[in-house]
Amino acid sequence: MKVLLRFNKKDNSFIDMQTVNEEYIYKYQDVEELPNKDGYYTRLEYDEKAKKAVMKYIEIPKTEEQILKEELKAMKEQLEQTNRAVEDLAMQNAGV
Repeated sequence: MKVLLRFNKKDNSFIDMQTVNEEYIYKYQDVEELPNKDGYYTRLEYDEKAKKAVMKYIEIPKTEEQILKEELKAMKEQLEQTNRAVEDLAMQNAGV
């Protein structure tokens, strides 16, 4: 039976252990954290091409309510533009 033992690097105190079937190579890498961004969360992924871990932004899917609100807003804007166009036409016809 093989056991993986982990120790604190600073004072060499025991952290934990677990049984293993295979031995692996462990590598440490500093990864730059991304700042928070509205509508996104960050995820740590391994980039096979670059052979390193990277943080990526992942868009949070919009809820049905958010989609409906955006559609309603767009419809209101279109209605306002149509009303302005009708008013302009009425003014032009009244002046003729």
